[in-house]
Amino acid sequence: MNRHTSYLPGLLLFLGFWLLLLAGGRTNFFRDPGTFWHTVVGEKILTDGFFDTDPYTFTFAGKQWIPHQWLGEVGMALVHRVSGLDGLLAVSTGVLAALFAWLAVRLIRTGLHPIVATAVIGLALAAGASHFHVRPHLATIIGVAVTVAALTDVEAGRAGLRRLLWLVPVYLVWSNTHGGALGGLTTIGLAGAGWVLFRLLGRPSPVTGLRDLAGLAAVGLACGLTAFVTPYGADIARTWLDIMHAPRLPEIIREHASTSLSDPTAWPVFGLAALYLFALAGTRPRDWRVSWLLPLFWLFQAYTRVRHAPLFAVVACIAIADLWPATRWAAQLAARRPDLYNPAGSPARWGVLSTLLAALCVALALLVQAARVEVPLVGAGWARLDPGYWPTGLTATLKEHEPRSAVGGRLFNEYIDGGFVIYHAPGYRVFVDDRCELFGDDWLVRFVAAGAGDPAAAIDSWERDYCRFEFALTRTGSGFDGYYRQRGDVWELVEENPTAAFYRRRAGQ
Repeated sequence: MNRHTSYLPGLLLFLGFWLLLLAGGRTNFFRDPGTFWHTVVGEKILTDGFFDTDPYTFTFAGKQWIPHQWLGEVGMALVHRVSGLDGLLAVSTGVLAALFAWLAVRLIRTGLHPIVATAVIGLALAAGASHFHVRPHLATIIGVAVTVAALTDVEAGRAGLRRLLWLVPVYLVWSNTHGGALGGLTTIGLAGAGWVLFRLLGRPSPVTGLRDLAGLAAVGLACGLTAFVTPYGADIARTWLDIMHAPRLPEIIREHASTSLSDPTAWPVFGLAALYLFALAGTRPRDWRVSWLLPLFWLFQAYTRVRHAPLFAVVACIAIADLWPATRWAAQLAARRPDLYNPAGSPARWGVLSTLLAALCVALALLVQAARVEVPLVGAGWARLDPGYWPTGLTATLKEHEPRSAVGGRLFNEYIDGGFVIYHAPGYRVFVDDRCELFGDDWLVRFVAAGAGDPAAAIDSWERDYCRFEFALTRTGSGFDGYYRQRGDVWELVEENPTAAFYRRRAGQ
């Protein structure tokens, strides 16, 4: 394979992964309410500039809240301006496809047959799929992968410690896009501590003296300081800590809950964990590198919170690619099935050219969508919201009754629908949405508890505290829906479907 054709495997894998994600993510990538309000926040920043108080609820209106994911939100808004939800889907899936194609190339370069490498990456995709959503969190999946890959290459001797300086601009973008940069900083700290320990134990380590230690510490400090190079100064870092110190969120929000074997979506996570541990068991402990052990940290994180599953997936793939040639399994496979593994390696590459070509593919899809050309997968109209999951059937009714005043109408809504209303009918002021740092976990727990039982007392209390509600959007059959349905003397059912119901207060009530 010559220099030019060596890029072909990665590009083919990118196209395959991209089309697969476009097909499978048509509705599944739009199952997080954050997609909606993140886009609206980005549009508000582009139109009105930066802001620091809540503009969307009537319950916490005017309370300090900063868009701490502002750069990702602005990016989402810009893509949305071009081609709406179709564009957001194309870009999100394109970014993930490029990331996993790059990971596949790392595996192929060890000498593994592309089919074997693709099978491993397929398992990793399945492991992370539970948290593939159109939202700034995707930046953390990329950031963790780039961080661990850089640390792995340095420890393997493929790059010097100076290569880590490239992480500083990465973290500058990452810190302004998503709070998961804290996870990347923790990973750098763990790797650095491990390298120092290995040095003290006489094991091979990139840190060979005080100069190396000082350089590594400087890189870590510079990456950490990027959290303060933001339009909001230290407030963004404080918001990250507020979210981290919300211990009750796992009680009410699935993505913050622990991974369970009873959940079929978690089975690929445990499968990938078994594969990683199997590969690690094939090496001699005296040959272990710190970077080979980093997946253990992220496996623990994935177990404690579902949202970390894709982070474990990418870290595990990087570690497997690096340690595989040192396993006894590799030697046995080379002897028995040289068609599946060639220790001489492969000339496959993923470089700047591959990234540019992948970006070109996504850009062409955006042009097709902007021209309103309806082509399957990459064209206009492909992205859609699941009417069984979102109250799309009531969108026209919401718009029909949408208040036109500057202050908006007070709409009681359930937790999951706040972002949907903010996006589709911004004339309302919602009761709640999924910006957990705004409401606090105690408030949200009380809200969820009220909906699980008889919410009458809670609703009466909320109307005293926040003024009476003019409208209500409930999930059909929920506790809140039952309350409004029973109060026909006060509330008029305007429209309902199997997903949701929309009520308005009767005149004079």
